[in-house]
Amino acid sequence: MALSTELEILNRVQRQLSGCFLQYVGEIWPWTSVGAEGSKLKTVLDQCVARQKESIAMLIEHLASRQARVEFGSYSADFTDLHYVSLHFLIKHLISSQTLVVESLNRAVTTLPGGDGSQELLIAVRQNEQEVLAALKAAA
Repeated sequence: MALSTELEILNRVQRQLSGCFLQYVGEIWPWTSVGAEGSKLKTVLDQCVARQKESIAMLIEHLASRQARVEFGSYSADFTDLHYVSLHFLIKHLISSQTLVVESLNRAVTTLPGGDGSQELLIAVRQNEQEVLAALKAAA
């Protein structure tokens, strides 16, 4: 596989992560009700957002070191329908969205050959995102 194709795959994954629902919810927290019982859930959510930002940073560093253009994702306009709701309501949407992220990563890992570090990086990102999904499920 050509290097440019590998970088395109990594950039696509990076765009997906930087524009995903979990990152969006991390940005809108001041407008999302935590509720009396939600402080623990908010803490878990903050940790998941931070962990996913680590995945994004790993991808950006890898792309930048290869002098690839880094493209950032944008949030879906559909996300704006979920303002002013509780975190307890959002958790099922977060789990569904994160499940799609992990499935997408599973497909992307199989398309990259080993050897130059791209596949290994994607495997590490996938592991990170699987752990985020597990934490969200446990919090639900």
